[in-house]
Amino acid sequence: MNAGDSEKNFLRLPKSERLHGRKAVGTLFSNGKSFYIHPFKVIVLQVDEPVPLRFLVTVSRRNFKHAVDRNRIKRLVREAWRLNKKDLMMQLQVQHLSLDVALIYTGRTILGFEETSGKIILILQRLVKEYEMSQKKEYS
Repeated sequence: MNAGDSEKNFLRLPKSERLHGRKAVGTLFSNGKSFYIHPFKVIVLQVDEPVPLRFLVTVSRRNFKHAVDRNRIKRLVREAWRLNKKDLMMQLQVQHLSLDVALIYTGRTILGFEETSGKIILILQRLVKEYEMSQKKEYS
């Protein structure tokens, strides 16, 4: 396997990296820690799973009445996540950690792909920094 193949593996978003199931989602929402980067509320929970990073996206029907709008937002977020998750995935694999992440879209307007991607990058950078610091605390 060459470097190009491993790069392609990080650019995928297989079903195993999507958070699903009533029990897993319920645990995340009841026990997870949250922070806010407009227009996303992010809920994160460290778990014992073989997959290093699983995530879900949710968009409120109250803010977007039409399913077509909710689906567009979810599609944009999933694509931005897929393209930018590499650094966090590599760090989690090295540290042998697993995270579940929920992204709740709280905005009232549909952002374009560039703005959505920028926000996802900020979220991923914050997660990288937080779990990098937690690893340093364990070795101190």
